[in-house]
Amino acid sequence: MKRSRLWTGLASATSFFLVASTLGMNCMMGYQGTINQALGISTSKVVNESDSETENTTYFESEYGELNAENLQKLIADTYDESVMEQEEGSVLLKNENNALPLSAEETRITLFGHAVAQPLYKSNSAGSSGYEGEYCIDLYTAMTDAGFAVNDTLFDAYKSSSTSRSSGVASFGQEETEWALGEEDSSFYTKELQESWQDDYNDVAIVMLSREGGEGAEVQTEDPTGISQLALHQEEKDLLQMIKDSGKFKKTIVLVNSGNAMELNWLDEYNVDACLWIGLPGQRGFEGVANILTGAANPSGHLTDTYAVNSLSAPAVVNGSFNNQNWTNLDYVLQNTEDAEENLAWYSVQAEGIYVGYKYYETRYEDTILGQGNAASAKGSTTGKNWNYNEEVQYPFGYGLSYTSFEQKLDGVEIDGDDIKVAVTVTNTGNTAGKSVVQVYAQTPYGDYEKTNKVEKSAVQLLDFGKTDVLEPGVSQTVTIDCDKYLLASYDYVNAKGYIISGGAHYISIGDDSHDALNNILAAKGASGMVAVTGSAAEGNADKAYKWDETFDDTSYRNSEYTGEEVTNQFADCDINYWQENAVTYLSRNDWDATYPVSATKIEATDEMIEVLNGIYYEKPEDALSISDYTLGDNQNIPLATLIGKDYDDEAWETYLNQFTLEELSVLTADNFGTAEIASVGKPAVVVGDGPDGAGGKFDEKEYGDGRDDCCFPCENILAATFNKDLLERRGELMAEEAMYLGMAEIWMPGTNLHRTPFGGRNFEYYSEDAVMTYLCSVQEVQAMESKGVHSGEKHLTGNDQENNRQGISVFFNEQAFREGSLRGSEGALTEGGGQAVMHAFNRLGMKWCSASTALCTQVLGNEWGFNGQQETDAVATAEGYKAHFATTLAAGTNTYCLDFSGASSKALVKEIKANDDGYLLGKLRDSAHNYLYIIANSAVMNGYSTDSKVVSITPWWQPAMYAAIAVFAVLEILFLAVLIRSRRKAAIKVEEVQK
Repeated sequence: MKRSRLWTGLASATSFFLVASTLGMNCMMGYQGTINQALGISTSKVVNESDSETENTTYFESEYGELNAENLQKLIADTYDESVMEQEEGSVLLKNENNALPLSAEETRITLFGHAVAQPLYKSNSAGSSGYEGEYCIDLYTAMTDAGFAVNDTLFDAYKSSSTSRSSGVASFGQEETEWALGEEDSSFYTKELQESWQDDYNDVAIVMLSREGGEGAEVQTEDPTGISQLALHQEEKDLLQMIKDSGKFKKTIVLVNSGNAMELNWLDEYNVDACLWIGLPGQRGFEGVANILTGAANPSGHLTDTYAVNSLSAPAVVNGSFNNQNWTNLDYVLQNTEDAEENLAWYSVQAEGIYVGYKYYETRYEDTILGQGNAASAKGSTTGKNWNYNEEVQYPFGYGLSYTSFEQKLDGVEIDGDDIKVAVTVTNTGNTAGKSVVQVYAQTPYGDYEKTNKVEKSAVQLLDFGKTDVLEPGVSQTVTIDCDKYLLASYDYVNAKGYIISGGAHYISIGDDSHDALNNILAAKGASGMVAVTGSAAEGNADKAYKWDETFDDTSYRNSEYTGEEVTNQFADCDINYWQENAVTYLSRNDWDATYPVSATKIEATDEMIEVLNGIYYEKPEDALSISDYTLGDNQNIPLATLIGKDYDDEAWETYLNQFTLEELSVLTADNFGTAEIASVGKPAVVVGDGPDGAGGKFDEKEYGDGRDDCCFPCENILAATFNKDLLERRGELMAEEAMYLGMAEIWMPGTNLHRTPFGGRNFEYYSEDAVMTYLCSVQEVQAMESKGVHSGEKHLTGNDQENNRQGISVFFNEQAFREGSLRGSEGALTEGGGQAVMHAFNRLGMKWCSASTALCTQVLGNEWGFNGQQETDAVATAEGYKAHFATTLAAGTNTYCLDFSGASSKALVKEIKANDDGYLLGKLRDSAHNYLYIIANSAVMNGYSTDSKVVSITPWWQPAMYAAIAVFAVLEILFLAVLIRSRRKAAIKVEEVQK
């Protein structure tokens, strides 16, 4: 009997493992692309014929030469150096009372305060490089000690040992879900023993680091569990700063703002903070740059790409945005009449602020207050509840940043020739320290009767372009000439001209230390008075730094796209809630700030017509659609993809090549799991891609290169933008492309080109700025550099993806001027001037339609207006449910591939629909989709090594035979144990019979 139980147990165990391994294998085969990418496995290789071995098949050269172990080390060193330079030039010195920084050679014994010094925020939670984890990462403590500082270990070790931990409260990318936590120590943490550690030593300087963490799916909270804005100073932090102040022991107090979101900093004077440095999210090596700034080894030259408001809730965009999104007032009725899950259609946001985002709000309202127009001084939108006052609303303006030296900038001249505006500025270092100076060029266009009548809103000042000097020694001058594009001055008139216009009247160009300074210079040129500086003191402005010229009204110069000749006119009327319901929202207008300022979130009841669109199925087979039989399928002539290298998109050879594919082979290309599998029959290799503005997210092949570390995790994207250095932007693109070559990646999903519509955006750290023109200009440099090396840039997320809260399926409403000059303008540069060959759509809806299902966006704007014919991909469809599973609709709209379609749901659904309906129109769209995707693969660095005689050979990943072997072993054991069990039971039964006899 005992033996019978043993064999029963073993048979049961092997049965369990057999079933588990079989189910597991089925699941793994469905997700094999993701598994192979995670394990760094390529499922294809190139085999060249002997007579082709001498052919040069390196179409994109690495600047380091051959891809080998020695050159990889050079690349790694350069990525680390670049990271430090970006941090040095992107960190922004916000306050420096009495030249507290740089620290002197005698100020070396320091105490690091704030739990963040033990839990630095290298980057917020998202895809990208994991290089900030492990031995190659430099934290603040290490950077400071390496720089020669003696750090108070007693307090630092206490922080390290503390159970306190910061958390965004959202789990993704393998993290465990936890409750939201600020992550700062309570005052009781600072025991008498800890406080004694700085009483007689380590008190030259107190360095306090404060962090704010959002992330993918984790919006920074407008009202966190403590009841206040997450960006405000919290009680634990107040107690910490007060303790430092009351101790009277420290010669200086320095604050480091370790955040990708703009914190409220109006408390610096209250706690006697001598200097404040915004350091963003430094990535794995950026803290070296922070230490260099503190010691003076580097002179900070960064400038803000966001407005730092006194009150983070004061922006009009917050009224409807972030955590102030609304549910349809008739949500139950909406749910009864739709098929999607509630979390994917319940929410909407009305962008009642129009164009007035960031500095375009604060500075425009400031000018109107100074000039006494538009009821700008109204209490509506005022933080204090009294008349609106600039200095009570803005702590630091867009473009603000201090240096250890001083500069004088002289506007030498402005030349306007057609679409080109050339601005020459001479910069002189008037201080005592070498440093770099940023030249910021701003403009103002007219806001007159035409604009007021036709609802064409205008910012009082807008960034036009920027440049940066070399390192200038004291007394040295340099002339910086900046070539600006007049197109960026055009306004979109969606009411009358229904296209871009140049307003008639006086135009101004101005230089300035920041947006506010530049506007004061324009106001001076207008003869205004009563201006104020950021500090609150009186300001006169400098008319010599402004240039005035007149333009006649022009609604034709930008009527047609410069890329395709297509007429640019209204496409997004149905994205305005007033299209569906008359006067549902009044958009903010400088014509009357008091009457138009949004004081509460807009309430909307969804109509039946809206609900019909919300359901998301728009595709119907056209009556004149071709049949499947009208296309050539499966005509394999052994023509590999390599024959298309360098061919134009419209070359006839593409038709012949595509005719080789079967319907199923065409369809498998739609499912993208950070790459696609090989199709050996048509010579298409396996493709791997990366994901993340701060790093591609891969590990180098240790077997091949002798080093298996992660690719570099660079400083966050808004630190890169804050450098205002186009050379560094370009170099980041080059180095990420070089890393991609070593990682075997064809493209990287980057850069992030969404806007910081509010300071609460969970992924603001992945996006350049609150300003669309800044985003446009930055992306051009980075994308051009990457594309030049045969690694494709896939900007994300197109478009209107301004928040992480309710991002899945939220309906975003706007007027077309705000959209064209905001979200679309931010995305435009990467794909037009930058030449980016891929784009990832966003989760949100434009009005009622998902971005990936919007023909206006995917076909009309990208294709017809911008001339884009690369890869258009959805954001993650994952299990492909609800609005993400309308594959025919999205394919017909212009979408090509489906991100993280693990099980190939898109491929299966499209084949089924095409066959069931004999739908040649949809088949044609599928061919177009394959054409777009294969065109960029054929013209990428992954084709290095392939020639017209090359063969793509499939490689079976090692885990597949291993799993099959495991299944076979468990099956054999199961049979064996069952046989022994049956035999054992038979013997037992015979013994029982013998006993009974």
